[in-house]
Amino acid sequence: MRSLSGVTKEELASIRQWISDTIRPRWYASLPKNLGEAGHGKLKADQWRSALEFDIPVSAAQLWGDPSSPRHDLFRCTILLAMAIRFATSHKTSEQHISRYTHYMQEYLELLTKLDPTLRLHPNHHNALHLGDHLRRFGPMHGWWMYPFERVIGRLQKSNTNFKIGQ
Repeated sequence: MRSLSGVTKEELASIRQWISDTIRPRWYASLPKNLGEAGHGKLKADQWRSALEFDIPVSAAQLWGDPSSPRHDLFRCTILLAMAIRFATSHKTSEQHISRYTHYMQEYLELLTKLDPTLRLHPNHHNALHLGDHLRRFGPMHGWWMYPFERVIGRLQKSNTNFKIGQ
């Protein structure tokens, strides 16, 4: 039986087990044990990066990496996104990094729409195609990404308010 994401419950259980059994560098954000369930809450941006750069591609390779797998295109889609993220979040920027990022992101979006022709792309998909311009103008993403603001927003969301400004 497939879930909404197209991943079966058995595949999701395997992914969770592989993630749980994996020893990763300490700078990689750990993922919730119940990844894929609504109960795990919202992932932080660093958890998403870690998951998409490492955990999910490794799991996808084990599930669908064999070229004869009927879902090999899903594996390719995952790897294209992981490669785009890797080039976008590198600690250095060059025309080659920007070119590679743009190439992988375009291929990812094309394959994504091929895998699901009913998929409607969102503004974030379009914005992702402009990221190369930002890397060219502002340098490596680590200098201007939004993690510090995300932390502040997280603290504010946990604050008790009565929705009355100044009271």
